[in-house]
Amino acid sequence: MMKFELKRNCLAKVVALALCGTFVTTAHAAPTVITDGAGTSATIADAGYFSNATALGLSFMGREFVNHGILASNWSLNANGASVAVADEATGSNPFSATVLGSGSNVVILGSFKSGWSFLETVSIPTSGHVAVQVQLTNHTGRAANNVQWGVGLDPDQGIPAGFGFGTTNVINATGLGASVTATSLDGWSVTLHNTTSASAFAINPYIDPTTCCSPVDPALMLAAAQAPGSYGFSDSSINLAYDLGTIANHHSVTFGYEYIMAVPEPETYVMLLAGLGLIGFSARRRRII
Repeated sequence: MMKFELKRNCLAKVVALALCGTFVTTAHAAPTVITDGAGTSATIADAGYFSNATALGLSFMGREFVNHGILASNWSLNANGASVAVADEATGSNPFSATVLGSGSNVVILGSFKSGWSFLETVSIPTSGHVAVQVQLTNHTGRAANNVQWGVGLDPDQGIPAGFGFGTTNVINATGLGASVTATSLDGWSVTLHNTTSASAFAINPYIDPTTCCSPVDPALMLAAAQAPGSYGFSDSSINLAYDLGTIANHHSVTFGYEYIMAVPEPETYVMLLAGLGLIGFSARRRRII
């Protein structure tokens, strides 16, 4: 099985690109807003997750997807059988003390260069409704890191603005290289979290948390659960991806990516929804008359 591409000295090259051209260099703790100017926007905290510092944490065509109730957007890193870092918007944690290195209108690059572990994350809007993330992890621990695992997740709440509650219908579409999980609100708005890495890790597993909406999930738990494709019902649950990255040698890096795809309901979905609401209203009225 193919492993993720290992790279040396890539951080300096990427950062150099980020600080050139139309990028603006920054060093701050304030979140950065990116937008494509056509209805897609995201607010990115220095730690690399979606932020509720503005009204639009993750937004498409006027619909906000995450910034309701307890905002749940997070990532986790394990190595050598233990947790290395957990970054969670709910607690405001930034374990790598990362900061924005450069940003443009629709892309932001952030990272840290602390001893032990460092990461470089690029968040961009490649096309309308898509928010893409690329992560490069570098091992500075002085020895090889085994059983490296990464997890990322969020709580989709896009039904709230339309009065349809916190719940979504959650479906795992595929595992492995095509790993993908989708959450759809009652009025048909959906968000899909899917892998975009071209080379395969030892495993890439989608995960729907059966117990909670808003807490980071241990990547080891998600990988061990190995949830199969299929529907996991309607609930207020987080959707996640877990990566088994294998071994990263000292001073080596591994690069992988994933994407959030937001979609509006098809016209027939609205027709069915309105018809359903109409039937419910008619039934209630008929019972009152009888």
